[in-house]
Parts: sequence; structure tokens; C-alpha cells
Amino acid sequence: MPSATSTTSFRLSGSERAALDAAAASAGLGPSSFVRRAVMAACGQTATVRQRPDGLARAVGRALGDLGRIGNNLNQLARAGNRGCPVPDEAVNGCRHELARLTAAVLALREPPR
Repeated sequence: MPSATSTTSFRLSGSERAALDAAAASAGLGPSSFVRRAVMAACGQTATVRQRPDGLARAVGRALGDLGRIGNNLNQLARAGNRGCPVPDEAVNGCRHELARLTAAVLALREPPR
């Protein structure tokens, strides 16, 4: 199990913060991870940092979030229907529309054939 972390803060001028943000972005890291890596390198150690997710990873994350939301809505509709409650057509059609939208978004993420 990883050890607990602690928070350390320090002050930067506006131009120093802008330089930090630019350097971190060019390394594909957030400012905190970039500083952690630099400090640990100065101490002769290596820091474990996560890379910022690329565009594909962010898009997949959004799609998975949408899928969870749609699944929750479908579950609620099924539960209502199983209890004998009326399920409005517009609710079912809304879920169908959202699934079609999500399917199109996921298919758009595929790499073009080579």
C-alpha cells in the first residue's frame, strides 16, 4: 500500500507560475507532478508521477461517464416497469437517443483503417 502523502505549498510570482505551467504542459504533466519530479531529481531520487491523459483517454473517460449515466437511467426505467408503473415513451426514446449519440461518439474515436 502506498504511503500517505503530504501537501507542501510555496509562493511564485505571476511570471514564475506561468513558466512552471508552460514547462509542465510541455512535459505532459500538471504543475504539481512537474514540481514533484523536479524536487525529487534534485534530491537524487525519482518520483512516480502520472502523465496527463491524452485526448483519447479524456474522450474515453467522458464516454464511460455517459454510459454509466445512461445505464442508471435505463435501470430506473426497468425498475419502474417491473413494479407495474407506466414508463413514458419519451423516457425510453430519450435513452435510445443518448445511446445512439454515445455509439456515434465512440465510433468516432476509432483510428482510421490503415
